[in-house]
Amino acid sequence: MQNTPLLIPWLISFASTFAMGVYTLRRRRKHGASIPLALMCFFASIWAGSYIFELGGSTLAVKIWSLRIGYIGVLGVPLSWAAFAFAFSGRTKWLTRRNILLALIFPIATLIVIFSSKLEPWFFASMTLNLNPTTGLITLDNPKGWWFWFHAAYAYAFLLLGTYLLLQEYWTKKEVYRSQIFTNILAILLPWISNGIIVSGVLTGLPFDFTSLTFSVTILILGWNFLRYGFLDLLPVAHRAIVESISDAVIVLDTDLRIVDLNPAALELFRLNGKTVIGKSFESVFQPKIQIDTQALRRHGYHKQITLETTGKRVKWLDLHISSLRDPSTQGGQIITLRDVTSLKENEEALAIARDEAMQANSFKTQLLANVSHELRTPLGIIMGYTDLIARKSYGEINEKQFAILSRIRGSTEYLDGLVSELLDQAQLDSGKLKLAETPFEPREVFGKTSNQLSVLAEAKNIEFQLHISDDLPIAIVGDSQRLKQILVNLISNAIKFTEKGGVVAKISKISAAEWRIQVADTGPGMPEEALRTIFEAFKQLPEANKVARKGYGLGLSITKQLVHLMNGNISVESKLAVGTTFTVILPLITEVEKPHAQ
Repeated sequence: MQNTPLLIPWLISFASTFAMGVYTLRRRRKHGASIPLALMCFFASIWAGSYIFELGGSTLAVKIWSLRIGYIGVLGVPLSWAAFAFAFSGRTKWLTRRNILLALIFPIATLIVIFSSKLEPWFFASMTLNLNPTTGLITLDNPKGWWFWFHAAYAYAFLLLGTYLLLQEYWTKKEVYRSQIFTNILAILLPWISNGIIVSGVLTGLPFDFTSLTFSVTILILGWNFLRYGFLDLLPVAHRAIVESISDAVIVLDTDLRIVDLNPAALELFRLNGKTVIGKSFESVFQPKIQIDTQALRRHGYHKQITLETTGKRVKWLDLHISSLRDPSTQGGQIITLRDVTSLKENEEALAIARDEAMQANSFKTQLLANVSHELRTPLGIIMGYTDLIARKSYGEINEKQFAILSRIRGSTEYLDGLVSELLDQAQLDSGKLKLAETPFEPREVFGKTSNQLSVLAEAKNIEFQLHISDDLPIAIVGDSQRLKQILVNLISNAIKFTEKGGVVAKISKISAAEWRIQVADTGPGMPEEALRTIFEAFKQLPEANKVARKGYGLGLSITKQLVHLMNGNISVESKLAVGTTFTVILPLITEVEKPHAQ
């Protein structure tokens, strides 16, 4: 070996590129630009290391073999640069095994030519030693053969391809990324410009090939970008996943929870400068603005509502959502979206206040209704009592006209009394104070008396009325007989009220050992389908009903449904225009009173 201090720059070049390759490889992920960059470092270190032996060697054999081994690095650098550009620009789908093998065909063929004694003249026309008068070192004189120029064209083609890909990234990225990409492009062009000068012979008399040294500078610049931004773990092309015009704030983090990108909405929301926060940890920038732990930051689908206090402004409510990056061209990471839901939150609070006020008003209405109903029953009872006494001539004789007037007073008072009873029932149901009795009763006796009372209404309208109680119905049933009678009266009286011809049929039967049924069918005008959806609502009446039929406030069916549900039953209705309507009530069949459990 020739002992000369001129080898020191190449020793430094070898050490720095190899160290950078090891460091980059330790930071590698499954995919991405870190692996191609590490390969570029190792190929450059092979190039620099072999040149140390080529320059320092004193025999032709040492120099030839050093040159041959060096071309492993020379051929590998442009390929790894192109792979780096593909990965850095988010085009890893092109880095398939097939495409890589195709790209390696010519370099492998070139290595075969270089390492073959017979084919080597294709690449180097001759190999001779030469004493350099300037340095005093023995150097290798190797004029280029025709294959070398194919190799040069191939290498520069991959150099230009990678540069073109980065230039495309440059024009599509914002300023903070442009500076990084532009630096990468300048870095890779530096050694190839120096190599072009040497290969072309523009500057004659140069004693050394400085290309490997300039590659060391390139590797250090690329490494500086890597250390400064930390973007080889998660490529800057993650920016493609962000629509800059989106109104939601978007923050992109890498696998180490460093900030890779922010959209304009995020910068405006937190009053940040993108240049100063890119590459920093999420915690250092956003704590304590956003209270969220590291474990939550790594969870896909994490959702939380947070508050953000800004100086001199109202508190903002933000809807925070975290999603993991699924793009195969990246190494993972998280996307945080923050939506301003302050208006929605304020509306929710306003609705909650309105709801509370409505509940309070409804409670007041229910209590007022109950109080008024109680107060009305006493004078109504007095009116009916005195009307009966006068009609019985307890206070003297009355004529026919006076009797007719008393009958009308009696009827109107009974109607008001029934209305007050319904209002009172509705008030009790609304407040949850209505309680059902659970006592045995005989359905034939209770419903039979009810039938006799209702038949008078049917006779007054000259329509038929029938009540059928099946023989298999038990003699005694446990339940609230008065409320069951109220259900039956409401259904039958409604049916009679709306039926002008034909008749009304009520059937009470046993369905199974666990259920029994009340069914009331009429031949009235029927109801349209849209009316069936609201018929059980309080204070609802059919708009097409005649004035007589509309008498009342539409509480009967609403109360009936609520009573049925209190009995753990179900009520349904079927109707067809010009045919009639059928109401069906299904109730649990209980024949024995449940005994309380012993304490």
